[in-house]
Amino acid sequence: MDAIISHADADGIISASFLLKLKPRSHLYFSSSTYLHRTICKLLDFDIENLYILDISANRKTILLSSIFNKAIWIDHHQWENLEIPKNVEVFVEGVESTAKVAAKILKFEDPLIEVANEIDTNNVKSDSAKFFRDLISAIKWKYGKTQSLKFRQIAKMLAFKGLDELEKDVENAKLIEEHLNWLQSIIPEILEKTKEFEVNGKKILIFETTKSLPVYFIYENLKKSRPFDILCVFYRKIDMKRKIPVTKIEVRSNNEDALKIARIFDGGGHKVASGATINRYLSIEEFLNRIREVI
Repeated sequence: MDAIISHADADGIISASFLLKLKPRSHLYFSSSTYLHRTICKLLDFDIENLYILDISANRKTILLSSIFNKAIWIDHHQWENLEIPKNVEVFVEGVESTAKVAAKILKFEDPLIEVANEIDTNNVKSDSAKFFRDLISAIKWKYGKTQSLKFRQIAKMLAFKGLDELEKDVENAKLIEEHLNWLQSIIPEILEKTKEFEVNGKKILIFETTKSLPVYFIYENLKKSRPFDILCVFYRKIDMKRKIPVTKIEVRSNNEDALKIARIFDGGGHKVASGATINRYLSIEEFLNRIREVI
């Protein structure tokens, strides 16, 4: 059988839907660069012929793990580190707006969802379709938490075989989006009041810490309206209950600086304008600011 592992975001879901059109019997999983090695290891007990990994950049560990299968195909648009690629692994990486755009090029077809993925992944949402899909994915993450992958799998299949229109017609989706947007509006005062300002090497850095499931785009948009800044860093703090350790997930957004350089200090990845990293401990703001002095 074939398996698909895709990033659990709008671009990853759309990219997965493209592949499902051609390989409808593929088993679909969602992951991230931080947890990809675990997701790959879960598949070792299955008879996987071809493994497709979408919208997630590789590192030495995950590229080698993927080579355990008969064939692995990586399709991505993030910036990769220099890696030795095993013979049975194919890599398709282009520095374009979205992985969906790369996937469609490889699969040789056109789809309006490409532009939806482009708009969302570059945080340049203009169309009603892109706004709807961005808001739906954000609402599902907020509402369903750890079971979100089940919903994302359903959505990817819906996109593949029925289209975005079916999702837009669903009354339950509209209710969920409205509920989520109302909640987000109630959080705006907290975002504006609790965001801290710092200056590093002449650059204005905004840092917002939270334990809530808040979309970065929403934080970014509201802060951009209220004050100028060069870099926004969102610290998501949580406790890993299995390992009983604090975890700090950082998301970095930049107007004119290289956000990827910051994420890579903490073994993260992404793009120049949007990147992130997960640190398996408590990362203080003081340590963060001291370390990013090296790259900005």
